[in-house]
Amino acid sequence: MRAPKRALGLFAIALVVALAFFVVPDVTDSGQQASADAPFQLIYYDGHMHTTRSDGSGSVADIKATAQARGLSAVIITDHCTSLTQENWTSLKAETAAASDSTFLALPAFEITGSEGLLNRGHMNAYNAPDPFVGDDSLELCPEEVWPDPPNPAGTGANAESLEKWASYVHSQGGIANHNHTSGSTQLSYGVNNIEIYNQGHVDDVASYAAQLGYPPEQAWQFGIMLNNLAIYGERDLGIEVPFPGFEDPIPVKVAVYLATAYFTGVGQWLGAPQAPLNSWDDLLMAYVDGTVKRPIFAVANSDAHNTGDADSNVGVAKNGLYVKALTADEVYKAIKSGRSFATTGPSIAFDINGKLMGSTVKIASGDTAKLKLDVTAETPGYILYEIRIVENGAAWPTISPLSPTYQATLSDTVSADGYYRIEVTSVPAPGVPGLPQFAYSNPVFVDVP
Repeated sequence: MRAPKRALGLFAIALVVALAFFVVPDVTDSGQQASADAPFQLIYYDGHMHTTRSDGSGSVADIKATAQARGLSAVIITDHCTSLTQENWTSLKAETAAASDSTFLALPAFEITGSEGLLNRGHMNAYNAPDPFVGDDSLELCPEEVWPDPPNPAGTGANAESLEKWASYVHSQGGIANHNHTSGSTQLSYGVNNIEIYNQGHVDDVASYAAQLGYPPEQAWQFGIMLNNLAIYGERDLGIEVPFPGFEDPIPVKVAVYLATAYFTGVGQWLGAPQAPLNSWDDLLMAYVDGTVKRPIFAVANSDAHNTGDADSNVGVAKNGLYVKALTADEVYKAIKSGRSFATTGPSIAFDINGKLMGSTVKIASGDTAKLKLDVTAETPGYILYEIRIVENGAAWPTISPLSPTYQATLSDTVSADGYYRIEVTSVPAPGVPGLPQFAYSNPVFVDVP
């Protein structure tokens, strides 16, 4: 498969890891119904974007038109809180309500915006929180103004106490707190519900910086993917060697990031221990499995679109497949909070274990069998499934390489301890078809061994 190898290139993440189990498909099944106890339907939503009320170029109507053209059933509009007034918060609620009907939901939300490092930012989306303003609404004080997150030019992450206060405020209103474009900097203490493991704006920004350093377009994009993937894999890839302008031999990613940030900001940013330790998503999930935290942190993918009124709008380029029982705001928020979803830039995933959906917990006695039912589709015309990875407790099973547009199977594993399983998918254009690789990540199904 020369075309996929060329597309993934030098900066692509390592695709082969230590083999934990030998996996044998024992049942073939098909269909997108996610669970036997379901009348669930699969919808798509993009949960991070901006209108002209803050730093976006488009209106709610512009966003709806693009979203519907790209097959989305819902959007969550997250203008920056510090750009909002009572008047335009009220108008955002009115416009989103007017844009919503039985086939489409536009939901108002806001982004709490703190430190602005190139890599580790203190940004948090607040979903289903009815009031962006803390205390007396007439003062129009946003959480980041009441609990500031000071600038951190060294890039060693946001102020933990600030983000904890923001999440607590969002939760006090019954809302959902999402840590945005995290670069692996999410800490358990933040108390967030979700993290963005894929942010299209972050990928594009890093690719733009890499292009300015002289990288050709494909390598610049690959650099963007690698830096985005710090949110998924933490420090795993920081030692991979990459070419860097002015150096005859490749240098580690960690050093390349330091040199690149020094070039653009005058202050080099070190990522990774001991200066700025990064957490992988699996680290955060294992903290739930071992009882360190009381709720898991689920994953989302969003466009972070600012060009919402432009012909090349990013709305829906990154999105989430969400399994809901009805297209209502309450059901959408319930599904997001429950992790009944997968993050994607293209492929779709239906995944359950013994009939339990993503985000759920299934009880299995020690020595009994977990049956992982997968139904994966590349979705994009001309694309094939290049790789399907099943991750158990942070370790990967052998890679499945369907090299076809769809894959359906039920895989078996003998269970011995508490844990989780999740799915990662890479799809690529078939030979001769233009395009870049696309990705999808399921939320986990947890296993509880009584």
